[in-house]
Amino acid sequence: MRNDELITQFLLYEEKVKALSENTRKNYSIDLEKLLGFAGERNLDFASFAFSDAKEFMRELKRQNLSDRSSSRILVSCHTFFAYLERNGEVDYNAFDSISLRSTYKRLPSVLTREEVKELLGQEIKDFKDERNHILFLFLYNTGCRISEALSVDVDDFEWGERRIRILGKGNKERYVFLSKSAVEEIRNVYLPQREAFLREKGKLGEKAFLLGDRGGRLPFSSAHIIFDEEKEKLGWQKDFTPHTLRHSFATHLMDKGADIRLVQELLGHESISTTQIYTHLSQSKLRKVYVETHPHGKEKGKENDRNDDCSGT
Repeated sequence: MRNDELITQFLLYEEKVKALSENTRKNYSIDLEKLLGFAGERNLDFASFAFSDAKEFMRELKRQNLSDRSSSRILVSCHTFFAYLERNGEVDYNAFDSISLRSTYKRLPSVLTREEVKELLGQEIKDFKDERNHILFLFLYNTGCRISEALSVDVDDFEWGERRIRILGKGNKERYVFLSKSAVEEIRNVYLPQREAFLREKGKLGEKAFLLGDRGGRLPFSSAHIIFDEEKEKLGWQKDFTPHTLRHSFATHLMDKGADIRLVQELLGHESISTTQIYTHLSQSKLRKVYVETHPHGKEKGKENDRNDDCSGT
């Protein structure tokens, strides 16, 4: 089977059998297009793709000056694709097994401080659009949901007495996420009445979506990212600020407070605890920073660790 046919077959499997989100499937397609181009330039068939070919492909990505995050994502996509080929007997082994995934954790995700969260949620609200944006930020930080999950929530999904929402996550797996008492009160007493008035004005009172777009339908994925970009500019922040930043912040702040990693895994909807362990790294990073800044010997110890880190080559 041709290389492009194998990729098409894999993407179809991911969509129909594993029920991955459209966004994840799109990322797979983009990443594997790079692999397809690399193989095509060298007249390589995936069936005979070797460890050395996989390493050369990753070196080629490095020459393109891609970010660590992008390179890691492409590596994961290729590894998943070749694992699929191996299971189906298309290749004898996964050529990407020899490539380390350690670089995935080199660059820790952006996380807001608690003060920054307060600043974000304390912005002045003038109209329904401001209130909708505020509730979007509040919901993501309260629940740790992925943006795709948050945008798919309907008003009927809320269980007000339990302060929880049923979420349909990756692979159509259900889980519950929870809201604080203050968040529930604001949603019920402020946002939902304004939402109803907005829908009445737009002539769309039957709309079920919790988060609304400017035309009265469900808030689009692209619009949500624009909202984050505009808020980042308004706040004057230099750090990354995306929907995933609030998910990272939710998890990291739970870990900082001593939450069990298995609980955080369940709330985030991670299939593997290894995915959740990055937040242990983040919490340890914060602990080290506090130590360096406050302990009598912290500054000296911190400098020594920095020298060791520089020499470790990791």
